[in-house]
Amino acid sequence: MTAAPALPLAAPAKRTGMGVLSAVTAVVVWGTSSVLIKEVDGLNGVAISAYRLWIGAVLISAVFLLSGGRVTWALLRLSFWGAIAFLADIILFFSALQETSVANATVIGALQPLLMLAVAGPLFGERPRWTDGAWGCVAVAGAALVVLGGDGGGVNSAAGNLLAVGALAAWTWYFIASKTARTRLTSFEYLTGISIVSALVVIPVPFLLDQPLGSPTGEAWALIAAIAVINGALGHFLMNWSHAHIPLVAMSLLTLGIPVVSAASAALFIDEPLVAIQVVGMAVVVGALGVVSVHGARRTPHTAEDEGQAVALVPEP
Repeated sequence: MTAAPALPLAAPAKRTGMGVLSAVTAVVVWGTSSVLIKEVDGLNGVAISAYRLWIGAVLISAVFLLSGGRVTWALLRLSFWGAIAFLADIILFFSALQETSVANATVIGALQPLLMLAVAGPLFGERPRWTDGAWGCVAVAGAALVVLGGDGGGVNSAAGNLLAVGALAAWTWYFIASKTARTRLTSFEYLTGISIVSALVVIPVPFLLDQPLGSPTGEAWALIAAIAVINGALGHFLMNWSHAHIPLVAMSLLTLGIPVVSAASAALFIDEPLVAIQVVGMAVVVGALGVVSVHGARRTPHTAEDEGQAVALVPEP
């Protein structure tokens, strides 16, 4: 037995100005949330990740169900690999922020478009130009200036930088998995699916990695809840909403502002000063990856919301 096909919906009007504002707000939200993660005391990165995922899953699922959504096996199955990549990224990135500076962790993460160029051809048949690779090398040089150019407030470490590189790989995997899943799921369905799956899969992780969950203080609980609501629910909702109103290339360019916002927030609020060479390196990374994003974007990817079509999920037998 299958679900009745969803009726076509009227195509939503494009609101470019609001779409840009929504994406910019998401960038600011994601960038500043790194400072919140850094401020959680007494917990390791795995514990912070687990609590953030559990709180996020409860909140997002509740809103999804109250809005008339249905959690089906098909939704969870289509979200599975994206959820695994999302979980790996959160654990590695949160752990990196406990070991190295916000500037290092976020600028290393900004190299994600360069990895996407490497896999776009083999996986999706896209053929980036040689100039994309050249600008990618410029971006790597800029990242090296940021990582090696300062002491990050005395919190740099090779282990932390390595964790950030792992988070970069997981974030790239997440984009690859999401590109496939979003052809079958709407943005809110996909967000709900990855939230539920990642919250379930993370349950044994603290025990397998011998990372105690600890006893969060009231302040820690408040910070983690803020991360779940602001970084998770609000940030992802705003960016997903903007998909329907501005080109994908514009969104890619705007997300390159995340490391700049993160580093600036860290310098302002948690005493992680930036030296001049790091500022230069950040400018090189953002500029070079901006050119890469413009050259690499060939078309807006198809999503489940295209042409205002509602997607009906087929329940598992």
